Amino acid sequence: MTNDAFDNTTPPSFSAGGPDVATDDISFRMLYELIRAGAFTIIVTALIMFGLGISYTIIAPPSFQADGLVQVEQDKSSGSGGASMTDIGAALFGSPVQTEAEIQVLQSRMILDQVIDRLNLQVDAKPKYLPLVGAAIARHRERDRPAAPILGLKAYAWGGEAIKVTTFDVPARMNDQVFTLVAGEDGHYALLSPTKTKLLDGIVGEPASIEFGEDTLKLFVQTLTARPGTHFVLVHHSRQPLQAGLAGHLKVTEQGHDSGVIQVTFSGSTREFVSQVINALEDAYLSQNIERRSADAQQSLDFLQKQLPQTRAKVEAAQAALNAYQQQHGSIDVSAETQAVLEQSATLEGKRLDLQQQREQALLLYTPEHPSIKALDLQMKELDGALGKVREKTQKLPTTQQEILRYTLDVDVNTTLYTEMQNSIQNLQIAKAGTVGNVRIIDHSLPPLSPNNASKNLILVLSAVIGLLLGITVVYVQKAMLRGVDDPTELEARFGLSTFASIPYSAKQNRLMRRGRSGVALRAGEHRLLAVDDSQNIAIEALRSFRTALHFVLLDSPNNVVMLTGPAPNLGKSFVASNLGALLAVSGKTAIVVDGDLRRGRLREYFGILPNVGLSDYIAGTLPPTAVISRTSVENLDFIDRGNSPPNPAELLLHDRFSALIKYLSEKYDYVLIDTPPVLAVTDAAIVGRYAGCTLLVLKAAEHKASEIEDSIRRLANAGVQVRGALLNQVGHKAGSYGYNSYGYEYHTYSAE
Repeated sequence: MTNDAFDNTTPPSFSAGGPDVATDDISFRMLYELIRAGAFTIIVTALIMFGLGISYTIIAPPSFQADGLVQVEQDKSSGSGGASMTDIGAALFGSPVQTEAEIQVLQSRMILDQVIDRLNLQVDAKPKYLPLVGAAIARHRERDRPAAPILGLKAYAWGGEAIKVTTFDVPARMNDQVFTLVAGEDGHYALLSPTKTKLLDGIVGEPASIEFGEDTLKLFVQTLTARPGTHFVLVHHSRQPLQAGLAGHLKVTEQGHDSGVIQVTFSGSTREFVSQVINALEDAYLSQNIERRSADAQQSLDFLQKQLPQTRAKVEAAQAALNAYQQQHGSIDVSAETQAVLEQSATLEGKRLDLQQQREQALLLYTPEHPSIKALDLQMKELDGALGKVREKTQKLPTTQQEILRYTLDVDVNTTLYTEMQNSIQNLQIAKAGTVGNVRIIDHSLPPLSPNNASKNLILVLSAVIGLLLGITVVYVQKAMLRGVDDPTELEARFGLSTFASIPYSAKQNRLMRRGRSGVALRAGEHRLLAVDDSQNIAIEALRSFRTALHFVLLDSPNNVVMLTGPAPNLGKSFVASNLGALLAVSGKTAIVVDGDLRRGRLREYFGILPNVGLSDYIAGTLPPTAVISRTSVENLDFIDRGNSPPNPAELLLHDRFSALIKYLSEKYDYVLIDTPPVLAVTDAAIVGRYAGCTLLVLKAAEHKASEIEDSIRRLANAGVQVRGALLNQVGHKAGSYGYNSYGYEYHTYSAE
């Protein structure tokens, strides 16, 4: 076919990008298409992560949660009608200061230490399970008796084992080290050191011990249920890790606003344990609160009991001094004036001694600069002034009246003080015995009926979400790591090459070729053409689009010879040439496909043609063209094999017989398709391209660097060969590259040729 067959009209512009759209739209569309192209990777990654999440929920121990309620009664202000600082703080910041303080107390090491002691948490004894899955298997097996071992692993526990160790005291240097207890026959056991050295033999229900220099290891196993040979893990934990572990699973919150009701929640792996922790925590909190509130009464009681003997001695001494004075001077009548002064002095002295006692007691709690101490000092100063005035009156009395007044006053004041101290001691003893604290337990914890599955459900949701995000990340990373060009717009922008077709990767064609190379001998006529085997395949649809474009491209070409080449081998040039030839033939045109790769050409495999004389034989010999032309199973389609491998392929292609053959084929056929070796590997393509009216570069999507493409175009241009455009082949084959639909080609219906 010659150019005379077509009108010399200007060929249309073939643009890979389609209609102009905004840059942002292109970016978002490309992002969307990249995700859609990597949908398989994303879905598989999400399923793997979701499967891991399911596995974890099965293997992980169940999570139980128990709770309890305590109430803190707020201390009332003592009689002042104004708002206290506590009330103001509550109005401004929510919870009262006292409630916030009690929440902190509930989580303190002081309380957690008591929980550790009450539950003996420092001693940890449990069966030894097979790593990862052993505990999960044991939970699902029978519990009334120890289960039989799996795969003969007798050292591990498989369900139904139980142990209770009440005493396990080890030297401090051995805290947190893992000991092994091996169950024996008839209640016997052996204890192994962390280095698996046997330490002692013991019997369940009997204490055992072993000396370590100046230290002693003590062990008491209360109960043990297990098959002989079963191993148990035995650890004496330090307090700090236990405190941190309890605090990490403990949650303390106030219920409601300013309610004073505090909820305590604890989560763990067994229903009995979480309930025991809550109850022990509440009991310890209540005990410390009572002890704290009774401590003030005990401190005052100790002080008064210490002062009581001294006060009694003062009473006795004052009484003895009064009796001695009366015996020496006889009975003396006390005048009315003296009696009044006596009563006034006794009252003031009593008040002063009482204030002095309060001050000494307050000094046990506060410094002399404390407002409470200063207030007592001020009151004592006022009493001292009043006593000074009384003493002035006393000095006006007769000497005998003054003396009897002094002795009588000492007796009265000390007696009154002694009586008041006795009453205070009795009141404090009663108060201490009746101290109930300002907190109470509203709800004790009950063992939860079922596990808390909220965390497992959350894990499943998170695993699916993380799987999707990870899959998207993998696709984007794969795209970022692609070393080659896979976007037609980049070919247009950087090299001025129109992309006439974006041919998606065809797994079916790959299977056809693998079947041909599986050791089965090639039989004549057994073609491997996807265009014949599956004419509706999306890759063939892309070639149909190119067939239409090729018609217009050849309008302004010097001949109807089309050369297909590429930068490197294994690009799919043979696939394009053979299937394009079949499509041209099916459309009613005559076409011939020439295997121009005289070195490694295997184009005959697509047509099911056995090795025969071909191009190299024609050029090197005297055969006529018809002798090397083979008929294919497709009507109107012929083929020329490469022939025998020559030692000088490039020199053969420069021969006049080759140019004569191309001219002959161009006149005889509507289309002549020549498949050539890679441009960067050998010079054959540059030679053949000089005889071709249209040279097309076949590129494998995401395979070639921009520099390789640029170098290929430059080498052909140096040989006088102009590249008319490119075919992007195997689109979507590499993970992370754009999918076929990214370029706007999508087929919803197909029509037969």
